[in-house]
Amino acid sequence: MEQETRARGLARRTLVKGAALGVAAVGFSATAGTWVADAATATPFDRVPHLDGELLLDAASRAADAVDQGRIVARTPGAVLRPGSVDDIARMVRFCAARGIRVSARGEGHTTYGQSLNENGLVVEMRSLKRIHRIDPRGADIDGGVLWTELMTAAFAHGLTPPLFTGYTDLTVAGTLSVGGASPGAGSTRGLQIDHVRELEVVTGRGEVLVCSADRHPDLFRAALGGLGQCGIIVRARLDLVPAQPLVRNYQFTYPGGLAPIGDLRTLTERGEVLGAYVTWASTGTSFVGQLLVSVPFVPGSPPDDGHLLRGLSQPPSAAAVTDLSHPDWVTQVNRQVDQMEAVLDYGHLVKPWFDVWLNDSEVDRFLEDVLPGLDPRDFAPGSLLLLIPAKRSGVDHPAFVEPRADSAPWMYLFDILDNSAAPGPDPAFAAERLLRNAELYRKARAAGGSRYPIGALEFTKADWIAHYGDAWPAFRRAKARFDPRGILNPGPGIF
Repeated sequence: MEQETRARGLARRTLVKGAALGVAAVGFSATAGTWVADAATATPFDRVPHLDGELLLDAASRAADAVDQGRIVARTPGAVLRPGSVDDIARMVRFCAARGIRVSARGEGHTTYGQSLNENGLVVEMRSLKRIHRIDPRGADIDGGVLWTELMTAAFAHGLTPPLFTGYTDLTVAGTLSVGGASPGAGSTRGLQIDHVRELEVVTGRGEVLVCSADRHPDLFRAALGGLGQCGIIVRARLDLVPAQPLVRNYQFTYPGGLAPIGDLRTLTERGEVLGAYVTWASTGTSFVGQLLVSVPFVPGSPPDDGHLLRGLSQPPSAAAVTDLSHPDWVTQVNRQVDQMEAVLDYGHLVKPWFDVWLNDSEVDRFLEDVLPGLDPRDFAPGSLLLLIPAKRSGVDHPAFVEPRADSAPWMYLFDILDNSAAPGPDPAFAAERLLRNAELYRKARAAGGSRYPIGALEFTKADWIAHYGDAWPAFRRAKARFDPRGILNPGPGIF
């Protein structure tokens, strides 16, 4: 299925490139406020710089970048850059900054409320830069457009793996590092993906290409990780790698009702003996059924001690459904589920008004006791899912990524409502209803000390963003003024 999907993507790109002949941008007219495709036009224009890649104006290319995974917001860019080099991005950012043109970086477009969209501006398709420069025990050196699936495959060939993954791994490295990178079951004891970055290469809003780390341009490094692309476009990353075990054992427990799995989840995460554990809830039409999923890596011939690892839970170890997978199959298991939903439900064209919020360990039970009974299972169409994902606080200071208000516990929890419409195509009434629900749930989460994970569908004003960042807002605003003084980068979230 993955090969078929990639083949379709290649066919689409070939078609778009053919359709784009004669409609590549040659310049931008400041007087008309539009990109220019014909050098013979009578309209005065500024010629775009020489590029190694393509700058396209055709309708197909622009329409492909006009919506995201949520399919709630639509914003059509004026031009699409498929860079052939990092220099292409830097040249076009400088060109746009001089003319006040907004620029958005787009990976796979898997946010759900227009975070990567840009009306009439420039969208940079990051997948054009997908080179893996180095894999060895010192770590990975890769372009920002590399997918986590591609990094896993390359690293596993060397007996290595990233410390943790997002659930769905056909996402770009730069994309998930720009939001934080939460991991359901694939390394929850290891924090977030942004905790395992050694160095970044970033194109700032000035069009500078800067290498940054905790010791080199640390203010840019801190603003880029989890910073929603506000201060720079991540074009290259150097990441930690760890030894990969060949096999992973999955345990799956099933629970009636909503809250039953949470105690067992907490027992396992606090003991720290498993690689990861998380809870999902699915609708039966009249109620929610909970599942606890646990992952433990191992080598052939030395399987995990099930009885020891699963001791002290509310269900006996024998109640678990047990599946052994290869490391690559384990990493990509959600991808296969999404492929199945795509085949059956046309999943990519469903409206997805997702809700995503971080909660403190001390508040998560109380929050779910309040929220879960108010969610009507009949409103959750096939494909919908609820998730509770633990992540250990790393102690690393990431001011652009807003954690829930700190308490004494080392754990925080990501609660996701990943719901979708019943049928493909636009559904404004469904989206509007869910946005109202999300606003009310967010109000409750804030009252409980929670924070937004900004991949979901939530209407935010600038005042809301200032409240979200809290004490970190002045420093974030200063970083924006320093690295993107014209305020052109990534307007989708509406922060500045």
